[in-house]
Amino acid sequence: MMNKRQKHDGQTRLVLLLLVLLFCPKLWGQDSFSDGLQMLEIEGRMLGFYNQLSDISGRIPKATADELVEAGQQVTAIDTKWNAYYQLRQAEIAADDSLLQIVADYQLIRQSVLDSIAGRKHYYDSQKSFSDAEAFICSQDTAYERLYKTAFEYSLVKSLAPELDKVKGKEQLLFAEVQSRYENAKALQEEFGELKPRFLKMEELYIGLKNTSEKIQALEFKPWFDRIKDYLYSLAAVALILMFANMVQAKIKAFKQARENAKKFRQMMNQEEDDYPTI
Repeated sequence: MMNKRQKHDGQTRLVLLLLVLLFCPKLWGQDSFSDGLQMLEIEGRMLGFYNQLSDISGRIPKATADELVEAGQQVTAIDTKWNAYYQLRQAEIAADDSLLQIVADYQLIRQSVLDSIAGRKHYYDSQKSFSDAEAFICSQDTAYERLYKTAFEYSLVKSLAPELDKVKGKEQLLFAEVQSRYENAKALQEEFGELKPRFLKMEELYIGLKNTSEKIQALEFKPWFDRIKDYLYSLAAVALILMFANMVQAKIKAFKQARENAKKFRQMMNQEEDDYPTI
């Protein structure tokens, strides 16, 4: 390790050497001195472009949607200046390995910045698309109530069958939009897990709309006698289901009771064996 005096002498010699090189370039060649300064100037300009992109890269993770647009414009402006300067100094850059390395580093960070901007923009676009789908589906509940009511009223009169078909056609177009937005929201919640709780609520609404859609499409004119018959059939079906359920429940209850009686009988037999006198 050098002592303080040696260190001071070394610094003094370095300063003197720099002064000689600066003010007496003829000692080592005017052309070499100029070339050296030129290479330093080129390197400085190129690193300036690189550092500007690096600064933008650091701001992207917390950038708002508007700031992302501004960042994209800044990258385009920097890249335009870079390309113009590169074309101007292409010969010098091609002849120097350190400058070629800066070119490679610049291209890497440029692509990284563009990818980061695109990824962040995709996140914001996805959030907006999901919110739009959520608002749209939630707003259709009342619309579907009106559609079903109108379709049902048209189905009561045979002469209004054309009007019923128009309502069905309108509902089909509307449900196609509901379906499209639902599928898009489903894909987005799979990509961004934080959307899943909101999607589950949306899914409940979607299922309700789908059921109403199927009811609307199934409506058609029927004479009152057929409507009453269908109603009675539906009541009979419900009654059969209830009867079957009651029968199964009664059998389960009887089975449990039989098992309980068998258990009590075994306990009683065991008790009688214990009371029998032994020799």
